[in-house]
Amino acid sequence: MLLGLVILLLVCLNLGGVASVVMGLGRGEWLGAAGSALFAALLNIVGFRLLRDLRERG
Repeated sequence: MLLGLVILLLVCLNLGGVASVVMGLGRGEWLGAAGSALFAALLNIVGFRLLRDLRERG
């Protein structure tokens, strides 16, 4: 159950991150788009580590 929720969270995070980067680039805000991409990447790293830990335990 928890594993499925973490996967859903990562999918939503990536969809939102891509949308944020695309909108930032569309407005010409390169720095904001880069910041959004970096933030999404950092949250992905944390999420995948959590996902790996959950798989090892369960």
